[in-house]
This record gives sequence, C-alpha cells and structure tokens, in this order.
Amino acid sequence: MSGLISIISMAVGAAGIFFGFYFVSTEPLLALRIVVLSTVGIVGVLSFVRHVVFYRSDMKRLGWVTDKPDWMFEVGFANLAFGLMGVIAFFADAGKNPLILALAGYAIYLFQAGILHGYRYFTDEVKSPIRLWRSCVATLLYVAMMSYFAIVSV
Repeated sequence: MSGLISIISMAVGAAGIFFGFYFVSTEPLLALRIVVLSTVGIVGVLSFVRHVVFYRSDMKRLGWVTDKPDWMFEVGFANLAFGLMGVIAFFADAGKNPLILALAGYAIYLFQAGILHGYRYFTDEVKSPIRLWRSCVATLLYVAMMSYFAIVSV
C-alpha cells in the first residue's frame, strides 16, 4: 500500500509542478498556490499516511526494517506538520509569504531526506538502484523545482 501512496504522491506533486510552470508567467500567485497545495499540502499529508498508517510496508519499501519504528512515526508527523502548513497557507489567503515559507521549509526538509537516501545508497553494502533514482535523485529534482517557485515568488 505504501508503494501505491508513494506513486500517488509523485503524481500529485508532478501535476502541481506542471501547472505551476504553466501559470508562473501569467499568474504567479496562482502558480505558487497550486504548487504549495500539491507539493506541500497534499504530498505532506499523503506522506504522513504512508509513514504512520502503513509504516510496516513503508519500512520494507525503503529497506529500513526495524523492530522499533519510532523514526517512521517521527518522519510521518514532520510530513503532516508541513502538509497542514501548506493546506493552511493555501486556504488562509494571507498573501505569498506564508506560501513561500511552507514551500521553502518543506523543500529544505526533503533536501535533507534526499541527501540521506543518497548517503545510504553509497554506504550500504547492497546497492539499490531504486533508492538512488527514486529516493535520492527524484527527491532532489523535486526539491529543485519546489525551490524554484519559492525563489521566483519572493
């Protein structure tokens, strides 16, 4: 189940970034709002569900199975915090600053996750190409696109 939620998250985030690029030159605030709602709000909440509700399958998917999954819950709660910030910033209609902060904060958080996955790939005895490409490279590209919208919106 966590794999399906991960795919849905990637699709929602990609769609949000696509529509963000579509509107960025004509309606930059709308572009920012779309990107925040999709890449931070929806993806953050879905990531919470994946890490907390379906933590067993997510640990297996990530290759980090343990008897003490507290770290999965901590990661899930962090995703939920950012996700709710994105949803609140979207619906609060308080201008671009809360949107930029939610987007930049989640991008920094995911940047660290991407680096961690890259580190794990290069230091593990068994190399998992899916960890390198999906968990590291794709995450860092996602962060780059999120960061673009945070920067151009300032």
